[in-house]
Amino acid sequence: MKTRMRFPIHLCQPDSEKSCAACCGIYNFRDNGRRAVRQRLLRNSVFLDPRSCATAQRLASHSQRWRPRDNGDAKRFQTIFNCEFVGFVDVEQRRVGCLLHPALHDGRDLRQCSFYGKDLCDGHFCPSYLSLTEDEQAFVVETLDDWYLYGLVITDIDLVKGIYQHLSDRLGRAVARAWLRPPTVRSRVQTFWQWKATWPYRRKGSDWFGKYLFVGDRYEELPIPYELWGRSPSPYHRILCALGSDFRSLEELDAAERLIETAMDQAERAFDGLF
Repeated sequence: MKTRMRFPIHLCQPDSEKSCAACCGIYNFRDNGRRAVRQRLLRNSVFLDPRSCATAQRLASHSQRWRPRDNGDAKRFQTIFNCEFVGFVDVEQRRVGCLLHPALHDGRDLRQCSFYGKDLCDGHFCPSYLSLTEDEQAFVVETLDDWYLYGLVITDIDLVKGIYQHLSDRLGRAVARAWLRPPTVRSRVQTFWQWKATWPYRRKGSDWFGKYLFVGDRYEELPIPYELWGRSPSPYHRILCALGSDFRSLEELDAAERLIETAMDQAERAFDGLF
């Protein structure tokens, strides 16, 4: 009998406010801005609405139309599959997930129609489940109620660990889950998460994602040329890389470090008010 893994926090669907479907490829497109991602999710959600008749013919028709398009030139990284059966799973459009899941079809499991099939989809847990501590996971879950940013952040292990560690070091103690609920704290922490969409020093184009540059079917980390500028690696190196930083000058690097330092100062003051 297959043993199902259990974790204290279910990162895929942590609560009614947000969820993550990054493993379904929702960000693996050359255009992965909020509007474009939302349009693709709505496209699937409308056609595969559980209230409609989910016949094999209907599912096959949707797959034949969109699977080749979603996995053609529109993709960022060719070796990651983009599923055509992912969409919004609630009326409020707060949560994303599998439109074939039995929870949406009165217990009928339709995931055999997907590219990976039921068994692989059902048993997959992304690296964040194992690489992030429970406190680090809660650091994101308690401070984000936005499906688009949540999926980008919770799967970015370097960003979460980097910010969590710097704040914990400043406070002289590990950030606890109970401290994350006040609106002022949530607002200050959200500043870091919003950089996944607004970071002013991120690389242009679509040949990268997070800290990785894609070269054909290979990938490598985006470099920051500290040696060229006669500088030691930044104390915020892990964060800068996670945000896809591509600096054109030492002045830009200095400005980026000041931006992080200011956000850290503001977050620290918000936490200090709790003690």
